[in-house]
Amino acid sequence: MKRFRHSSIFIIITLFSLVVISSFSGCIKDKTWQKSEGMIWNTIWHATYHGDSADIAAAIDSLKEAEKSLSIFDDRSLICYINKNESGPIDHHLLRVYEMSLKVNKMSKGLFDPTLSPLIEAWGFGENHTPTADTALIANLLPSVGIDKTKVENGMLIKSTPEMAFNFSAIAKGYGVDLAAKALEDKGCHDLMFEIGGEVVCRGHNPEGKKWRILIELPDEEYLKEVFKNEKKPTFKDRLVVELNDEALATSGNYRNYHSESGQTYGHTISAKTGRPVKTDILSASVIAPTCMEADALATACMVMGSSDAMVMLLEEDLAGAFILYSGEVLINEKMKEHLAKNL
Repeated sequence: MKRFRHSSIFIIITLFSLVVISSFSGCIKDKTWQKSEGMIWNTIWHATYHGDSADIAAAIDSLKEAEKSLSIFDDRSLICYINKNESGPIDHHLLRVYEMSLKVNKMSKGLFDPTLSPLIEAWGFGENHTPTADTALIANLLPSVGIDKTKVENGMLIKSTPEMAFNFSAIAKGYGVDLAAKALEDKGCHDLMFEIGGEVVCRGHNPEGKKWRILIELPDEEYLKEVFKNEKKPTFKDRLVVELNDEALATSGNYRNYHSESGQTYGHTISAKTGRPVKTDILSASVIAPTCMEADALATACMVMGSSDAMVMLLEEDLAGAFILYSGEVLINEKMKEHLAKNL
């Protein structure tokens, strides 16, 4: 009986081991390079990762969850309820983008601000709005602008006036990219690239076993024609390709969202100081940071600050930055030069 019992146990253990090995081998077999793309948040997303084809579902689910908190285009989102003064406690998504917004607001000396929503709508960049240059209207809206006039207390986001409204569009996309990348990592995908509308997170290595190479887009030709009209447009000959490894890249540019009114071209970058669309010498700003949320917010801040002050800010934070100027010149700080791809 003992011999039989021991033999039975040995057979059971052996069978169990074979099942485990077989399952593990199946996981390895399924874990291959995948490419996926689709639409989210009114723009296109792309993903390349080493894992199972089904893993991408977790990344998209994480974006849909964050949308319920941060979308200004969904009347049922948490941020829309806050803007209408109808909300309860905030969730972890909103808290994270709020805290990063406060950080970048201080870094940019108040020029990055997510409470610009009334001004964004006044200038025609919200839903179903037309642009205005009414100085009196803008002046009336300015007292309700300023994230420094808000605070989180007992889990609630407190506004100084009921008219204050948030728009986290300049940081939410980057935050979403961070979430999607984290969801893939949680699935065991340690080599990946996830991108939404130009905001990118890279982890590990690309399919060739090297750092990820990302092309920084050049300004839109239609925008250049609109701005420069009959004047000579700047030409951009050199491609900017950066190499990333466990980092994030974000690019902000007025050519992505603008409109013309009475012969004037208005970009979507608005100053929290003047309440008006700001046009500095920067046509587009690209920033590399540990998280895409931070890179996204900082790229927008750079657009508002102008190249001189923006480069000082990035130097203080030891972050990589590249600016394409209206003059056609490209400014690249020393930290960004370390990331430029060679042998293209």
